[in-house]
Amino acid sequence: MARNYFGGTAADSAENESGGRLPNLKGRVYASADSPDLVTDLLDASGNALKDGLLTDERGMIPPFQGPDGVEQLWVDFNAGRVMLTPNNVGKRLSAHVSDLDPHGSMAYTNERLTEVMKRDSNEVPLPSNRRWLGLLNTTESPGGDTIYQSNGAETHNFILRKDGSMTLYQHTNNHVPLELSAGAAVNEYALVINGSKFDGGNGAFKIDWRGTITSGGDIKAGGNIAASGTVTASNIGTARVFSGTVDPASQGVALKPGDIWVQYGS
Repeated sequence: MARNYFGGTAADSAENESGGRLPNLKGRVYASADSPDLVTDLLDASGNALKDGLLTDERGMIPPFQGPDGVEQLWVDFNAGRVMLTPNNVGKRLSAHVSDLDPHGSMAYTNERLTEVMKRDSNEVPLPSNRRWLGLLNTTESPGGDTIYQSNGAETHNFILRKDGSMTLYQHTNNHVPLELSAGAAVNEYALVINGSKFDGGNGAFKIDWRGTITSGGDIKAGGNIAASGTVTASNIGTARVFSGTVDPASQGVALKPGDIWVQYGS
């Protein structure tokens, strides 16, 4: 805190009991009406120490001086009893306080706290290493209370995440796919990996790489047809390709390889 200014006004005079002025007289300064200790940490208006103490001028007036840091009241005694002095710079301090952009520091504190608050739109949250952005916890055991996050749509949820790790995606229109997974263009980067029984270096039980290649560590069972423009490999067929239909694939520009199979049906 800063020092306050005392004295120097028309009301700040040293008088005896009869009302007479007391010029060139040294006064004693105290911190309260009954404190026995003298206050010696006093400066003149220019900031110089009052080595001779507080003296009245030739008219008996108390000249302007600075009290100790942060002190709001001082008591002076010029041999006629203690009287209280109040700061004469209160008006200036109040005006500066009112015009100050952040007099209490609340704006700076709020701005500091707001840097940690998420915006409602276009939010970006920079996180230090090994920090989670969001943790969701649901301990409810009642029926239907297993949802920890739900994004609502036009008729029902768009996306549900349950506390057991399962999730549901719902498509409301024909204009969007329910699930789209993208990966980088580098080799061996996967768009989807499902972990389970480990295989192929522990990369997952089922995976789809960025080129669209599907690899499964277990059997693939389909109730409908399986159509592929690439090679289908399995432990029971090796690298053979299977063709079916009414027309010989060789006549359609397909270069048959040893082990390829053509199952003809129809006419």
